[in-house]
Parts: sequence; C-alpha cells; structure tokens
Amino acid sequence: MARAFEFSSAVKKQARYRQFGLCACCGESLKDLIEHAHHVIPNQSGNPNDPAHSWLDSVDNCVVICEMCHSRVHQDGKFKTGAVAPADYFQNSHGGKKSLHQTWVKQLRAHSRRIWG
Repeated sequence: MARAFEFSSAVKKQARYRQFGLCACCGESLKDLIEHAHHVIPNQSGNPNDPAHSWLDSVDNCVVICEMCHSRVHQDGKFKTGAVAPADYFQNSHGGKKSLHQTWVKQLRAHSRRIWG
C-alpha cells in the first residue's frame, strides 16, 4: 500500500532537474550516489482526505537528496520519530541559486501557514 502523498516519478524528476542534479543538502552530484526524494513538509502532517493538503506530493514539497544527507535530515536515521529539517536547510534546492531558494522557502512557509496556521 502506498503512503499518503507519495511522490510520482515525474515529480522526483522535476525536483532533480530544478536542483541541476545536485543533492539539495550537500550539493554533491547525484550521478553516482543513492538518492532519495524527501518531503520538506512531512507527508505525515497532512490529511489525505483534505484536498487542501494535496500539495504535499508536489514538486514544491520535494527535494532529492543523497542517502547520507537523508539520514542526517532525520536525526541520523530516525525516520518516523526524528526531527526534520526546515526548508531553508536545503541550500541547493535550486542548484545553488540563492534567490530562487529563498523564494521557494518563503512559498513553503506561506503555504504551510495557510493550512496549519
């Protein structure tokens, strides 16, 4: 059974392209690394029955990160109970383009506030 707000292959591909093939955290090329699609705003925070939460599986909420960074983002592998990194942690969300990254961070914060206050 698929998780709620699972990313499609197309979304993962769009996020990787937006990042210029770099890990959104460390900035290393993902070419020879194991990579993971990561929910910036956790998928568990949404209600799959609420259409207002459907953006949780969109490219706006997706970053592609290497396996090592994915573990680090989730407090050294505490995927279900660990803290998660805020959007501004993913400095390479737009391949190092700081102004695009900052705009994206603001958009995610605004979107989250509209839903959860």
